[in-house]
Amino acid sequence: MKTKKILAVMLAMGTVAAALPMGSLASAEETPTLTIALSQNANVEDYDTNYLTQLIESECGINVEFLLLPTATEDAKSKLALMASSGEKLPDVVCMQLTSLEVSEYGSKGVFLPMNDYLDNAELTPNFNSIGDEDKAAILQAITSPDGNIYTLADWSPEDFNLTPYRCWINKTWLDTLGLEVPTTTDELKTVLEAFATQDPNGNGINDEIALSGSVPSAAWGCFTPYYLMNSFIFYNGDLANNGLALAEDGETVIAPFITEEWKAGLEYMNSLCEEGLLDPSMFTMDATQFTAMLDQTPNQVGCVCVGGWGYWTNGLDSENFQDFVLLPPLEGPEGVAYAASFEYCPNFYYNITKDCTDPELAMKVGDFFYRKDVSYTTRYGEEGVDWSTDEADTAERVGLYEDMLGIPCKIAILDNQWSKVQNKHWYAACPHYLSTDDYRGLDSMQTGDDNRNAVLRATSYEMYYDAHPEMLPTLVYTQDEAEQISSIATDVKTYVSSSLAEFVTGNRPLSDWDNYLEELENMGLSYLVETAQTAYDRAK
Repeated sequence: MKTKKILAVMLAMGTVAAALPMGSLASAEETPTLTIALSQNANVEDYDTNYLTQLIESECGINVEFLLLPTATEDAKSKLALMASSGEKLPDVVCMQLTSLEVSEYGSKGVFLPMNDYLDNAELTPNFNSIGDEDKAAILQAITSPDGNIYTLADWSPEDFNLTPYRCWINKTWLDTLGLEVPTTTDELKTVLEAFATQDPNGNGINDEIALSGSVPSAAWGCFTPYYLMNSFIFYNGDLANNGLALAEDGETVIAPFITEEWKAGLEYMNSLCEEGLLDPSMFTMDATQFTAMLDQTPNQVGCVCVGGWGYWTNGLDSENFQDFVLLPPLEGPEGVAYAASFEYCPNFYYNITKDCTDPELAMKVGDFFYRKDVSYTTRYGEEGVDWSTDEADTAERVGLYEDMLGIPCKIAILDNQWSKVQNKHWYAACPHYLSTDDYRGLDSMQTGDDNRNAVLRATSYEMYYDAHPEMLPTLVYTQDEAEQISSIATDVKTYVSSSLAEFVTGNRPLSDWDNYLEELENMGLSYLVETAQTAYDRAK
């Protein structure tokens, strides 16, 4: 079998056959090739032999060749930027996660081609145009660039559980051993952490307990503990939307939470935990592998931890260590604030047709293929009939994820879970797809017998976290000029706020340097960033 991966130099592409209707895109004599650049995922065995790849090739009548980019997001983006600026021949399609600003910038420079006419043509893009009106309108609003053009396709899978990713868990076994209650305030948490750190709750006679830990946002999803703790002082979306900006209590004024006195108070609280050995400083550098190794230690070494999902424990729900933990609700801070890091759903932008694409219409038809309902399920759950099923014979035997809480029966049975492990069925959702809220809520809870932990934990998270936020700033849409003006400012501010948070919390930078921190942000153009966001918000209203 010929190798399709293009690791260093892309193959020169010949002229392809004219695009034909889906299902017979090429003649028997000539099969067109579509080159796709995407970021490698270590949990995908082989992109060439992957079930999703073969499904695309079979049903779309094409060959797929891959330009595999680095796994790290920023490294992949750097590679793409270098290719675009150097004049190197680009692949037909770039299928990697980009921000709306990045998509807009590449589009305005002619690197990505507009898709408007294709998406307006229901015969060419029947799957996209079969999406319900409300969701379709929301997707179009999200993927339309400030110049009015659409340069990208996106996923749309608004899962309730994913909109509050910074969940905190506490070791209930340790609490019971020490005769303590689940804390409800930041002061109570500190008292509990002191006991965890000094009273040998794991009972091994060694002072090896880690009272509170986590992992950096770039390494692990929903695992950055400072974002959970900061929401006991001021609402912060975890930099998951609008460059971390938020609305003031008046619901009218855009603010930067990270320059407020409340943010400073949150830093002081976390710094006090770190100084007393209660907050693990290694979480600012710990990667996902190290994080899982820490969580899996025997006996359990962790008392409290911020984790987006139980998949970071080996064996997940069945991990003996994980079974020690219960969800910790948003904690009430000294001023009565008890928020969860939340954000309004915004899709990920994944599929862009480049200026060097030999057949944009063919590329568009393949992009639309991902929106077919069964293919969208495949991009997330694997092979139909093997890994998932919508057959009533299968779904009738399953309990829906939200069946107990919302009365929604199972609509999609998961026969063999292909997530959180090395597999060869999909690309780890790194492509366009569509799952409605009802699709998500009708998912199989994967309950076995009386084991309903998955559904219970998600329902508990929903009750504790889902509405624990003030009025949120909606996803802002900027004009082309605004986007160009704030792009570098937003990047610089994000990097500086992140590094400064780590320095203030660990004590590598004294909080007496707060005024210099504010001055540096101002010098970066923060005021202009906020003013531009205010303009975009006022325009949206």
